[in-house]
Amino acid sequence: MSMKRAMMIGLDGADPVVCKRLVAEGRMPNLKKILEQGVATEKLNMMGVLPTITPPNWATLATGCYPRTHGVTCFLNHTLGKSLGITEINWDSRRVHAEMIWEAFAAEGRKSIMLNYCEAWPPRTKDENSIFIDGTGVVPFLRSSVQFQKVVRMKADYPSMKDIPHVVNQSSSDCVVFNDQVEKFGKNDTGTNGMPMEMSKDDLVAAMTGSHFTANMPLESEGFVIKGLSAEEASNSDSTDTLYTPLKDADGWAFEIPEGAKEAVITMNNALHRRYALITGEHYDTVTLYKNKKTPQPLGSAKLGQWSAPIFDSFTISDENKRVAYYIRNMEMNEDGTEGRFYISHVLNTEDDSYFYPKAMCKELMEHVGPMCYFATIDRHTPIGDAMELESFDMINDWHMRATEYLFDTNPDWQLFYIHLHSIDLVNHHYMEQASEGRDENWKDNREIIDRIYEINDKYLGTVLKYLDENTCVAICSDHAAIPRSVGCENPGIGELSGINAGVFEELGYTSLFSVPGIEGMYKIDWEHTRAIQHRTSHVYINLKGRDPEGIVEPEEYDALVQQIISDLYNYRDPRTGKRVVAFAMTREEMETIGMGGPHCGDIFFQLTKDFGFEHGNSLQCVTNDGYSLDCLCVLAGMGMKKGETIARPIRNVDIVPTLCHLVGNRMPKEVEGGIIYQALES
Repeated sequence: MSMKRAMMIGLDGADPVVCKRLVAEGRMPNLKKILEQGVATEKLNMMGVLPTITPPNWATLATGCYPRTHGVTCFLNHTLGKSLGITEINWDSRRVHAEMIWEAFAAEGRKSIMLNYCEAWPPRTKDENSIFIDGTGVVPFLRSSVQFQKVVRMKADYPSMKDIPHVVNQSSSDCVVFNDQVEKFGKNDTGTNGMPMEMSKDDLVAAMTGSHFTANMPLESEGFVIKGLSAEEASNSDSTDTLYTPLKDADGWAFEIPEGAKEAVITMNNALHRRYALITGEHYDTVTLYKNKKTPQPLGSAKLGQWSAPIFDSFTISDENKRVAYYIRNMEMNEDGTEGRFYISHVLNTEDDSYFYPKAMCKELMEHVGPMCYFATIDRHTPIGDAMELESFDMINDWHMRATEYLFDTNPDWQLFYIHLHSIDLVNHHYMEQASEGRDENWKDNREIIDRIYEINDKYLGTVLKYLDENTCVAICSDHAAIPRSVGCENPGIGELSGINAGVFEELGYTSLFSVPGIEGMYKIDWEHTRAIQHRTSHVYINLKGRDPEGIVEPEEYDALVQQIISDLYNYRDPRTGKRVVAFAMTREEMETIGMGGPHCGDIFFQLTKDFGFEHGNSLQCVTNDGYSLDCLCVLAGMGMKKGETIARPIRNVDIVPTLCHLVGNRMPKEVEGGIIYQALES
């Protein structure tokens, strides 16, 4: 009997409305081929769980159960009984309180491969039947970065070298957590690799969430608020190191170099090392990096407007010499060689095996697939910056294609494959709010950038097609999509995904703040006068005496206060437009009907109208706005599926796990709550 296999291809942020349009336009040919071999609803959609945010939905797509059961209830978590100021990182398998599909497969001796699947790391099942490649963030190995992305600005009249370090937004607004943020987080509560379980005071004080929004609270129960920079603004800003360095006539090289060449000195690895850039060509269109002026073998080179091949170098890391890899992109150069700039990507420690299981996979992938280029975020909303972002995502996509083929070819006995690709979601965050007529003069160009990232992801689906046969099934899914806010509408201060939001709740009189002496724009929660807080994207907590360490509300006042807050939320009107902001609000009892509840939910669960959301996370799944939706994508194809058919049965993301288990013949995870999608099956 032939071995049966199942794939779950996760395209984070993919919108079925956009996919259907691009298939019709011929811009997603591989998805079209998969549709011809498979089945979907008329809209290509699937209903996800609330809130419409990354970790809860990918956790559901790995367990087949609702957030109430698996315990992942937002981008960050909070556990009842802890200080209301404590938030817990959710991009971590230990936050999931349910068995995952690969664990059910391992229990029956079947091999599974998880490639950058969030909620999979750290591995909870360590055996010969499981392979885990990271999963701690949106891009693999971002925790292994040993130097932040850098822009090198070269100019003839710079008097000396000056290195300006980046400033990292500490919020989770962009779904990206960088290595230096993790270092500030400190060790997690188990001391193992992976994201920390709770955030420390230092990182949380630095976290910026929004205008009239507070940051995540520290462990000591002190609440801090930073007014001014919103999480959305922070996520849309570019964060790079910048090196200003003199551009001079090349001199003192120990080997022959082109006549008229220019040179610049580059600092690397926190200024522990220097590298030398040689600028050559008739119009100075080529940048070549050298380790020093004595060694004629270049590290790497890039022509104007192009990327280098991977550059392998060595850095001193913790007093040890480590092999690292990075890429450069030649951005621009004056034809007279007096001024120019080039980009150096995040630098990857190729020897860091912390995010591989088994660890030997680190060396294997580096040797046979190569190092991955991290995404480039610089000069966004300029032609060169927009081009570089898409180019880098294309390179990341190509790496995933090569990695997938290598993993399949070297593990012919695999029976389950889960992968998570995040580029669509990031582009949504970076361009969606500027892709509506009336918001930005370049809105059409921004829409085209969003369409382009779908085309890039469609290339990966071509790899899927290579392995789709009569013994292999695939579910192509997304966790949510994204919509722009309505033109003229701005969020008034409610529903940011990081920490506590003090805007609307301060206005309504439930949350009290006071300024921090000596720190302009910094505020703290006045817990003695705070009856309720708005937490993360969708939760409201009563500051309840006897449950919460800061509690002031008597238990007998609880029900009346909950109802009063719900009434106030429904009555609240945006001060700019007069529109209602909150779509619905539910008590703890009522939220059970939508799969929420339990120790990681608030006392009230609410969602916003589509006019005031933040692309996704705080509005309902099925809403649409200006040609975009918040629905999840779902296309099923291959072994056991109908061919080229449309089904009327609503699909929910809790149904994916039981359906894949059924087709392969494996038992379902223990807590599964979804059902087999029989209407999609041939028999």
